[in-house]
Amino acid sequence: MDAVAGQLIAGRYRLAQLLGSGGFGRVWSAEDIVLGVWVAIKELSLGHVPPGERQELLVRAAREARHAARLRDHPHIVTVYDVVEVDAATWIIMRLVEGHSLAEQLRMNGSLTETRTRAIAQALLDALRFVHEADITHRDVKPANIMLTPQGEVLLTDFGIAVDRTDTRLTQTDLVVGTPGYTAPERWMGAEPSGASDLYSLGVTLYEAIEGRLPFPLDEPLAALRRSPTPPRHAGRLAPLITRLLDGDPARRPTPTEGIALLDHHPDTPPTKPEREKGNGKEQTTVSLGSSEIFSQVVKGHAQNGAVVGAFAGLAAGISNLGQSIFEFPNATRNHVTAGVCGFVIMLIFWVLKGIFQADSAKSDIITVNDDGLTVTRNDVKQTFTIKWSAVDRIGLGILGVRVWFREGSEPSRDWLDKHQIRKQLPDKSFIVYRDDHEPHIPVERLDEALRTFAGPCYEDATNPPGRR
Repeated sequence: MDAVAGQLIAGRYRLAQLLGSGGFGRVWSAEDIVLGVWVAIKELSLGHVPPGERQELLVRAAREARHAARLRDHPHIVTVYDVVEVDAATWIIMRLVEGHSLAEQLRMNGSLTETRTRAIAQALLDALRFVHEADITHRDVKPANIMLTPQGEVLLTDFGIAVDRTDTRLTQTDLVVGTPGYTAPERWMGAEPSGASDLYSLGVTLYEAIEGRLPFPLDEPLAALRRSPTPPRHAGRLAPLITRLLDGDPARRPTPTEGIALLDHHPDTPPTKPEREKGNGKEQTTVSLGSSEIFSQVVKGHAQNGAVVGAFAGLAAGISNLGQSIFEFPNATRNHVTAGVCGFVIMLIFWVLKGIFQADSAKSDIITVNDDGLTVTRNDVKQTFTIKWSAVDRIGLGILGVRVWFREGSEPSRDWLDKHQIRKQLPDKSFIVYRDDHEPHIPVERLDEALRTFAGPCYEDATNPPGRR
């Protein structure tokens, strides 16, 4: 009998809402009435599976669920809390994740930026290293089994527990659990699942994430044994890692540890301007002003203000009778002109001296940009905050300042926005995260170069058309 909302599983988990379904099961949100917390619970439905295969799949599902439970402490693996059997059916109780899968992300918004793909690669390589060190093989790494949360988490889930009937093929010796297009080619040749086959699936996932398509056609599962995929065009520094992960020979694919080393390796090429510097072990660019630049900028700004104010003061003094009462030139016009010039000069000197005085105590804003995101420090309001690239869909630099469009589900909280005096701009729904409406302000040219260097395709401005969405 199919499960229904309100049903109590194992006397403890009350089903609430159906979250999704596949050929071999359904996923529910449920309340743990013992602990009073919410969980996700996976129901395996094998009624349409031939009896000869059903018991094997149930045993395999229970074993894989217990494997996932052993991995519960890793930050990039969805936690499995419990495995229960009710009427010969297996139920897997796990963390209820707020967010959506990478597959949904790609379907909704298209391919990802290099920076975002790199963060996902880093998390999954670390997760697979942990999995493989525990002598476990995932067997079904693909975008649908990678969860992304609004907090920026990347979580690996579904350890071969419930796969759709269309995702399986039989060989003469074994049931191949995997997804066409993502499963390593040697698996279709009868090889046992291995860490190397997981790494191939990760390579396909990363290729799709950054290119928006699979490296090989779905109807050619053995293509990787005969040829290399078309090199990725948008991968940048990820290209060496992705290329090696997709090697048709499993012996030549990197291990997770080697993959992380490839991810952290930067070719010995001349740095992109502005010059990159090393800080805390990470490459970054810090955009700020030196003392001489602060002095020049503040004094110049005050001189410009003084010129405007002086023009009005000079005009007022010139058309008044002040010149007639102070000066005694025979020519009345000369008295008015002299009064006007004096008014202008006095106001200009006043504003320049004011600028010199303020420049002595002024401090520069600081924006630090690196592969992880940007950190803004505004000295006029004594505030510092960080925005991660993983939360950014697009970033632009224009006359209003630095504008950010956050990814769906990654917008900061209302309290955070209010604290840092950031408002949503309508109708384009961007956020102005830095304005140069005060002195001293950082140079736009340097900030433009820093964003071009580190923000990748998500950076856009008047000379850089909108990035891939």
